[in-house]
Amino acid sequence: MSKKIVILFCIFIFATLISCKPLYRTESPSDSCRKTYTIAKARYDISLVSVERSIGTQKISGEQRIQTVFEKGTPGFYFEDEMVRIKWSPAPYDIIFVLNNKSDVPVKIVWDAARFIDENGASHRLIHSGTGYEDRYAPHSPTIVAARGTVEDFVHPADYFQKEEDYGGGLNKQEDYSKRVSFLPAQIKGTAEELRAKAEPFVGKTFQVILALQSDDVRNDYVSTFKINGVAVTDEKREQGKNTDNKGKGAGRRMLF
Repeated sequence: MSKKIVILFCIFIFATLISCKPLYRTESPSDSCRKTYTIAKARYDISLVSVERSIGTQKISGEQRIQTVFEKGTPGFYFEDEMVRIKWSPAPYDIIFVLNNKSDVPVKIVWDAARFIDENGASHRLIHSGTGYEDRYAPHSPTIVAARGTVEDFVHPADYFQKEEDYGGGLNKQEDYSKRVSFLPAQIKGTAEELRAKAEPFVGKTFQVILALQSDDVRNDYVSTFKINGVAVTDEKREQGKNTDNKGKGAGRRMLF
């Protein structure tokens, strides 16, 4: 009799262990201690309003055209004159452009003469694809755009290329990494109301990008003026430990022929 009892007891234990419905559930510490926080994001309406071309101190007048084109719901702004055609996609993290050389000779983008002029009129050096954090203020070689060729790149103020410390590598290991941060208030750890208070004062203001284009040893400065027409702010809840922040990843440079 005792042998049968032992066998029945073993069968009961085995059935309990393989059951798909456990008799009890132990709550993980991460479940009970998990915290949430609020992230607010701003989306800006930015448009290209004018382009001025100059050689030295002399402004060059001529036929030009500015056009707004919506592609997949996203606006792009085209500028065109007899020398170049440039498509601008302005955003607070990276200002992407596609430049088409319409001439029969190569055109150089002289990066050391290119500038970002902020809403207060302050001048900032520009970085573009291939620029490392340590090289942001070093001389940059020109980009050569072949005759009838096209290049795609982005520009960003060098002052907004920052190095940060990251302790997410495990065992409190500190690692440094660099990222391009927004030159407008674009994201905060806080509510939509808090970010809106930071972002709305920029509405109605302008900023500029100066591209220096050299052709046949003559440098043409193209000053593109962008206007901040409006801003929409939203917020969302996130779980502690999950990071999906925008790191300001821009397009790499591509040569198109």
